[in-house]
Amino acid sequence: MDKSTKWKIAAAAVIVFCIIFAAVAIYLIPRLYDLTAEADFTYDEEVSDLPLIGYAPSAEEDFVEEANLVFINMTWAEWEPMEGEYNIAGLEEKYQLDRWRAAGKHAVLRFVCDRPGDETHMDIPQWLYERTGDGVFYDTGYGKGYCPDYTNEEFIAAHQDALRALGEYFSQDTFLAYVELGSLGHWGEWHTLHEEGLPAMPDIETCWQYANHYSDSFVNARLLMRRNYVIATDGNMGLYNDMVGHAADTQEWLDWQADGGYYELPDGQLPYEPVEEIWNTAPVGGEFTGSIPMEQILTEDLEQTLSYIEQSHMTFLGPHTPLEDEGLEEGRDAVEKLLGYRYWISHMSVDINYMEQSFEITLTWENSGAAPMYFEWPVMMYVYDKDGGQRYWESIDLSLTELTPGSSITTTNSFPFNDPFREGYTIGIGILDPMLELPAVELCMNREYREGVNIIYSYDGNEGITF
Repeated sequence: MDKSTKWKIAAAAVIVFCIIFAAVAIYLIPRLYDLTAEADFTYDEEVSDLPLIGYAPSAEEDFVEEANLVFINMTWAEWEPMEGEYNIAGLEEKYQLDRWRAAGKHAVLRFVCDRPGDETHMDIPQWLYERTGDGVFYDTGYGKGYCPDYTNEEFIAAHQDALRALGEYFSQDTFLAYVELGSLGHWGEWHTLHEEGLPAMPDIETCWQYANHYSDSFVNARLLMRRNYVIATDGNMGLYNDMVGHAADTQEWLDWQADGGYYELPDGQLPYEPVEEIWNTAPVGGEFTGSIPMEQILTEDLEQTLSYIEQSHMTFLGPHTPLEDEGLEEGRDAVEKLLGYRYWISHMSVDINYMEQSFEITLTWENSGAAPMYFEWPVMMYVYDKDGGQRYWESIDLSLTELTPGSSITTTNSFPFNDPFREGYTIGIGILDPMLELPAVELCMNREYREGVNIIYSYDGNEGITF
């Protein structure tokens, strides 16, 4: 074959290659382009069925089915009726713990040594009273009860053992989400009527001992205190307000956070430490006051109530809630919308990386709620083929604790571009509850929510993109 012929063959081959390449490009590139997308989404404020936030009615009540949190308000007497014998079976039965775990709910706990009531009684075990016996039975404006001497060394040691056992039980899983530090004072609120002759709150060093019993015992839960004592701020604890709906008391509680101050003792002080935007790093809870009718709180005082709850950036309210009150649905729902996180995705882009043959999905995350989530629940991306088969999944590098109110975070994930995806694919987002090991959080946006997974994007190779 002469040289001229070889060049002609080579030229023809190049022409054929170019024709084939152009045909492939004409066919393929528009289809690759069709697989890219960009979209803005809309925030949906009506989404409210969210874990870890909202109303937290007593776990003893059957109407808890309406909530995602339950409140366990237990006394030392019921936990340890005999020294060193902890009533786990009684705890589980009274507060229906197996039932609520199975339903995917989470719990708030307060452990109490003195709960004022209508009759003379004690909330510490009889055996502990016989060993210490240096408290005072009282009948005051709060009610009747027994106030222990919290400085008693035997009392402190027994408290440490009781909390350790309670923590061991609840640390087996992540069912318990929040612990309101109780133990000290009436209702466990860290104050006593010492001016009426009752034992006073202990000094700051002894208070630290009690607080450390909690922090050493509850490894999976977030801790909250009634007041912003220096113990709470130094210990990265949240706060709770048991006077929600009472304007003067709630304003005082907020003033403590803004200005600091102290709780006066007979021979000293317990200092309050000023805190700014504590809700960005630690949870805020509380319950409605019992001193004002719920009807008044949620009707004629509703705007005032909503204003204070909004200022407080609360995550939950319980155990006194309006869930059983008829005719208060409007106010009840308005309050609930102000509680906790509201995560959603405001923008999405899907792009193909031609060199690496992969999709890149970029998401802009927002939090339009009052607080973040305070637990690092895993965030996952799922990719399904046109028949709904899960082809790919990957964690999203997003810390929900850092997605604070009003902030936004952008994430990018990539997954291999495979031939089946040309025919259609769907992208879903799931936030996993470690207790259930299943996705369990609905995003507050105009998207389909299917068995815990938020469907944010679908491409049908025949019909096109859907949102």
